Amino acid sequence: MRASDLLVECLEAEGVERVFGIPGEENLDVMDALKGSGVEFVLTRHENSAAFIASTCARLTNRPHVCLSTLGPGATNMVTGVAEAFLSYIPLIAITGQVGADQAFFPRKQHLDLGQLFRPVTKASFSLRSPENIPSMVRRAFQLAAQERPGPVHLELPEDAMKAQVKGRPLPCTKAHQAKLDRAALGKARDIISSSKRPLILAGPGVFRSGAGSSLRKFARSWGIPVAHTWHGTGVMPYDDELSLNTVGLRAKDRARKVFEQMDAVLLIGFDVPEFQPGFWNVGDPKKVVGLVAAPLEAVPGLQVDLQLVGPLDAMLKRLSTDARRKENWALGLRQDLQACIDGCPADSSPVKPQLAVRAIRARLGRSDICTSDVGAHLLWLAKLYPVYQENTLLLTNGLIPMGIGIPSAIGAKLVHPERKVVSVVGDGGLMMSAGELETAKRLGTSFVTVVFNDSGLGLIKLKHEKAYKRHYGTDFGNPDLVKFAESFGAVGYRVKTAKELDEALAQALRNDELALIDVPIDYRENDGLF
Repeated sequence: MRASDLLVECLEAEGVERVFGIPGEENLDVMDALKGSGVEFVLTRHENSAAFIASTCARLTNRPHVCLSTLGPGATNMVTGVAEAFLSYIPLIAITGQVGADQAFFPRKQHLDLGQLFRPVTKASFSLRSPENIPSMVRRAFQLAAQERPGPVHLELPEDAMKAQVKGRPLPCTKAHQAKLDRAALGKARDIISSSKRPLILAGPGVFRSGAGSSLRKFARSWGIPVAHTWHGTGVMPYDDELSLNTVGLRAKDRARKVFEQMDAVLLIGFDVPEFQPGFWNVGDPKKVVGLVAAPLEAVPGLQVDLQLVGPLDAMLKRLSTDARRKENWALGLRQDLQACIDGCPADSSPVKPQLAVRAIRARLGRSDICTSDVGAHLLWLAKLYPVYQENTLLLTNGLIPMGIGIPSAIGAKLVHPERKVVSVVGDGGLMMSAGELETAKRLGTSFVTVVFNDSGLGLIKLKHEKAYKRHYGTDFGNPDLVKFAESFGAVGYRVKTAKELDEALAQALRNDELALIDVPIDYRENDGLF
C-alpha cells in the first residue's frame, strides 16, 4: 500500500474522526487516502482556524485531534494555533506537508525547516521520511500529545515518503496504569489541610483531564474549602454552590485578591502554571503551598511548593476526603461580594454596557450550554461576570491568548456537542481574523450565535495606551455592515441597540437554531473598571 494509506489507517486506529485543514500539492496523496477512509476531512478557510477547531475538540473530549496544512506558508499559518495548544496544554497533532528528499535544500521556494519551526511550540516534531516507521511514529506522537502535561506534536510528511509503497499496520493502543499512592505524602497533605484556618483550592484544567471533577467536589465539600477556578479550570465547582468563587485570574484587580492575601494554605489541584502566575496569587500572609497534580509543577519565580503530590488526582482526592473535618466557609464574604457584583449591573442604554451584554448571554444559555470567547475586553468581562455551572462550558483562552479563536472554537464546540446551544463572543477586531469560518460553519451545519462587541477599534489596547500616555494611537478602524456581512455567508444577521434587544435577538436565534451574528454597539468606557 501507499505510505499515505498506512498513515490514515494509523489515524483511524487512534480514533481520529476528523482532520481539519487546507490541502496543498505536497499532501495530495494523504488527501486521496482520506477520501476513502473513515476519517472526515474538514476544509477550513485558514490553517490557523484548523488548529483552533481541532484544539477545542481536543479540550472538550480530552483526546488528541488533528489539523493539517501543506508546506511553507500553510505551515507558518498554522503555527499560532499550535502555539496556543502548547501554552494551554491541549493535545493536538499538527500535520504538515514537505518537499521530497531531492528538493530539501536551501534556498528553495516554499521550503523551510519545519522541524525547527515547530519545535519551540510543540512537545516534539517528527519527520516521517522513513515510511516503515509510520506506525511507531504515529503511536508515539499520540501518546506524547496525551501524556500529562498534554500538548501538540508535529508530524512532517515528505511528499516522496507518502508516495512510497510500504508494508505495515497500525500499532495497538495500550492503556497505562497509575502507580500506587504515597501514604506518607497523603498524610502530610492531610496535616496541612487540618491545621489550616483559611485554606483555598485553586482548581485548574488538570482536574478535567484526570476525570476528577466529582472527586474534587466531594473533597471540597467534605472539608468546607472554597474553590477558585483558573480560566481553563472554571466550572468544576458549580457557581450555585456556596464554596464556588467562580473564575479568578484578573491579576492585580482580581476580586479574589483579598482571599489570596489572607489564605494560609493553597491547594493547587490540576493547576497549570502558565494560567495564573504565582506573583498574582502568592501574596499577603505566609501560606503553605500544596500541589496535587498529575505531572510535576514547573519551577517559576514566586512558586515555592511545600508539598507536591504527583499521581492520579481522582484517587488522591478520594483518599483525602475520608475522615474529613468540615471547616467554616471563611471566604463567604467574598462569595457575597461576587454575587453583588454580578447583580449590580448599570441601567440599560445605548451603546450597550458590557456587563449587561454578559448578563443577557448568560440568561439565554443553560447550565450545560457553551459560551466561547475571542480575545479582547469581552474576555475579561466574561471571566469576571459569567457564572459557570459545569466544566468546559465557558471556553476562555489563557495560554497564548490569540485573537481570532472565538468562531473556530464555537465550530469545535458544536461538532463535539451538537445537542447544546453555543454562543461565541467576539470583538470586532478578532471577528475579522476568522470571519471566513462562518462559511465553514454553514457548510458543516453547525449552528451557533456570534455576538460581536462592536466599538470600531481595539478597545482594550486603546484604554491601556490612554492610561499609560494619556493618548492612543493605531487602535481605530472601520467595519463593514455586519448584518449584510453575516448574510453574505448564509447566516442570519441582527443589529441591536440595547441589552433588551440583545436578549430578544439571542432568544430568537437560539430558539430557531440559527447560524447567526448579532452586532452589538458596546460602551467600552466601562472597561476602566477592569484595571
